[in-house]
Amino acid sequence: MISSMTSYHSVSKETDYGCLVIEIKTLNSRFFDLQIKLSDEFRIHETIIRKKISKVISRGKIECKAYFKTKEKLPEFKKNDLKVMKEVIRTIEKISSLIKDPQKINPVDIVHLHNEKGDKFNYIGLSKTFLILFERSLKKIITDRQREGKKIKQLILSRNIKIEKEVKKIRKVIPKYIDNHQKKILKKFKEALINVDQDKIKQELLIFIQKGDIEEELDRLDSHSHELKRLLNLNEPVGKKIDFLMQEFNREVNTLGSKAIAVEISQSAVELKVLIEQIREQIQNIE
Repeated sequence: MISSMTSYHSVSKETDYGCLVIEIKTLNSRFFDLQIKLSDEFRIHETIIRKKISKVISRGKIECKAYFKTKEKLPEFKKNDLKVMKEVIRTIEKISSLIKDPQKINPVDIVHLHNEKGDKFNYIGLSKTFLILFERSLKKIITDRQREGKKIKQLILSRNIKIEKEVKKIRKVIPKYIDNHQKKILKKFKEALINVDQDKIKQELLIFIQKGDIEEELDRLDSHSHELKRLLNLNEPVGKKIDFLMQEFNREVNTLGSKAIAVEISQSAVELKVLIEQIREQIQNIE
């Protein structure tokens, strides 16, 4: 399935310790570039995250961030908590009596001190929450990339149909211009009062046809169009393959334009270049 390389998703969840935030952003890039920035609480999961992302994304710049916003408000306390804090205050007061010009006791500091001593941080529970949110965010990223990829695929196919029409149009023009050129040769012979030599006419016509022979280029363009459709239907990353194919498209059209024996063919060559460039712009966003 065709996937876009650009997407963004952010998810957050309130926990007992604060707000857990995970952000994943993917951008266009020729190569695979993964940057992971985790706060200390989640750094232990970096290897797992790297493996999971690498498994489902093969190209593009990926930024994954996870951080933890601690709660600003003070927690509620039980009676036992208050008893413990009173003992802490009494201890601090005894110590202060031994110090010259001691600082006044800050109640907030007492609360934080109690939290650090009495409240155990539940890493296991928080880790589970983190991994669940990460999986959800990554799944959303992949879904968005695939949805955008479908749109890009349709845009490319519509341009490819126009390329096929231009090739058919050129094929129809060629016989008419060969016939017109043959008539011009006959006219020149008659105007020059030279006896019409059929062999001479055939020779002149053959030279004309050889100079403007673009059948090989047209056949290759048809072949490239079929290959483009085949690649777009593969269930794997094809961005680089299509990019290379478009270079082949461009090479054939350049040759076709240089051999053009009619204004219509030159115009079609210009139109083909425009269509090819439009496809190349789209595939810059394909994985």
